[in-house]
Order: sequence, then structure tokens, then C-alpha cells
Amino acid sequence: MNNLAEVRRLLHWSQPRAIRELRRHAEARGIRLPGDASLKRNFPRWESGLVEPGEMYQDLFCATYRRTAAELGFAPARTVVTAQAEHLMAGLDLSRTAGAAAGGEYAARLEAVRALDRQLGAPAALEELRALSATVERLLKHAVLPKARRPMAAVLADAAALAGWQALDTGDLDQAWTLHLTAQQAAREADDLPALVHAMAQQAYVLLDVGRAGDALELAHVAQDQAASDVPPVLDAWLSAVVGEMAAAAGDQLGARRALDQAAAVVPSDSANADPLPYISLDASHLARWRGNVFARLGDHDATEDLMVALKGMDASFTRASASLRCDLATSMLAQHEHTEARKHATAGRTLARRAGSVRQRRRLEALQLSA
Repeated sequence: MNNLAEVRRLLHWSQPRAIRELRRHAEARGIRLPGDASLKRNFPRWESGLVEPGEMYQDLFCATYRRTAAELGFAPARTVVTAQAEHLMAGLDLSRTAGAAAGGEYAARLEAVRALDRQLGAPAALEELRALSATVERLLKHAVLPKARRPMAAVLADAAALAGWQALDTGDLDQAWTLHLTAQQAAREADDLPALVHAMAQQAYVLLDVGRAGDALELAHVAQDQAASDVPPVLDAWLSAVVGEMAAAAGDQLGARRALDQAAAVVPSDSANADPLPYISLDASHLARWRGNVFARLGDHDATEDLMVALKGMDASFTRASASLRCDLATSMLAQHEHTEARKHATAGRTLARRAGSVRQRRRLEALQLSA
């Protein structure tokens, strides 16, 4: 309820006089008001509190009656605060409704997106992953207690790391960097060491792709040191392999071979019974491909043998990984002056890279300068 009627009576003004004064102040401000009939119809509604005057009219009443908004019973600041509070409460209610169990539900949805990404590449999974990440981030923003926040943070860490890898593969390096930072922040809140070191080591590939091989190797070492073998063996092996790849890129042949030997020593022999980590897929076949990739980078002719072993054991549904393997084989064959075989693998790699939407693999193949 406002004080418009009371103040008008204190001024001994009739409603027509108040309308005239209101119009005068409006004209002085360059504001054109509706006709008198409209104002006469609205005045009783405003004074009774049945309808709250809009912001423009509130300012005009303050100038006309020479009173503050508070003195006239207007409270715009309180209205804004109330709207903000309602928005916050809606978010809090949404997170409470979702509950702690929602973390498991969104983790399951993320697994479906990951499978789609591995089979068809980033273009097929990008929009769904972005929508899922936005929902989880919104729920985490409004979750109150740690028991509700940690499961959501764990899902966000995984989702952001996957989205970061997609961004890297599609050539959006700045977005890839930012998403890996988001993944690390979420992993820290979730108190999830495996997710944290995975995001750190994966971020090293962004540095590698912008030509900072030395920094990439250092970051991979930091991730490995932080893990300190307090992670599942499959992640321990993966971290060692990342260090090996970064060492090769930085020109450290001895360090690369030592790291890959370490990976081979700890990779689980039976991946089906290894401690499950949804974001790591590594067995002897995958490691053989990885070793071949690194040895090819080092100019080792024995790389072909490892790569051919990996090709025989490669899951054909992993489109992006298959494109990478074909690129590795083309690189290795070219180093041995086997141009026909190199072109064959490059052609297959281009087809797979296009299917997966992998800008990264297409660039690798273009750098080989092999015609189809």
C-alpha cells in the first residue's frame, strides 16, 4: 500500500490538479503521457494500491509531490532484492529436488555421451555434452551441503575434461584450456585425485599443440608426481605414457623410453578386472599403439611393429583413436620411405578423421604432405 492519496490530500490537491502537475513534470523531462481520460482511470487504482505505478510514474510522483520513494510508499530496491531472492531460491529448490543421488544419474548420462563421442567423434556428442555440463554446473552452483556438492563436482570434473578433449580435437585450443581448468577445479572440490591428475595431464596436450613441449612435459610430470602411485594402476600407466609422449616431443628420447617402459610394467594385464575409471581406456593393445606413436616420433623403425599390433587389436568403434592410429602408421611408413603404404594409411586416416570431426588428426595428416 502506497501513500499517494494521503500525500495528495496533505497538499490540498484534487485529482485533476495532481494530474496537471504530473503532466507538467513529465513534459519538463520530455516524457509524453497518455490522455487525461487514461490518467483519470488509473489514478484511483494507483492511490488504492490496487495497481503499483511503474518505475517512470514513481519517479514522476516523487518529483511532483516532492517526496522520496520511501515517503510515498514505493520500495523499488526491495522489489529487486525480492526478485533476486526468488531466483536464488528457485535454484536452491532445484538442487534440493535433484538430491545427492542425481550425481549417479548424471554420471550414467555422461557415460552414454562418452560412448557416442568415441564412436562418432565430437560433432555427434558436442551439443548433448554441453547441455549436460550446463545442467550439472547449475545444480552444483546451488547445492548447499558437501554431501550434495561432491557427487555433482565429480561429474562436472569428468564432463569438463571430456569437453576439453573434444575442444582440443576440433581445434579450439583456448576453450580446451579453459575447460581443463574447470575440470581441475571441480575435481578438487570433489576431493577426486584421479580426476584431478587426469585433467592436469590431459591439459598438457593443449600446451603440446601450441608448441610448448617443454611446458607440456613439466605439467605431465607434476600430474604424475601428484598422483604418487595413489591412483588405480590403469591411471598410473596412463600418466607414465603421457609423460613418455611429452618427453619424445621435447626431444628427451631416454626419458620417453623410460616412461613407456614404466607404463608397460604397471598397465593391468586384464583390463576387464582393473579398477574402473570411465575416462581411461588403456590395455596392452592401446599401449602398443601409444608406444608406436612415440617411437615413430623418435624416428624408430621398430615403431611399425607396435602399431601393426595395435591395429589388429583396435576396437573399430573408436573412430577418433583409429584415425590417430592410421596417422601414426602413415608417419612411421613415411620415415621408412614406404610411400605406398604411407599413402594407404593416410587415406584411411583422412576418412576416419572426417567422420570423427577431428581437426587435430587432419592437421597431422596434412603435415605429412601425402597426396591421396
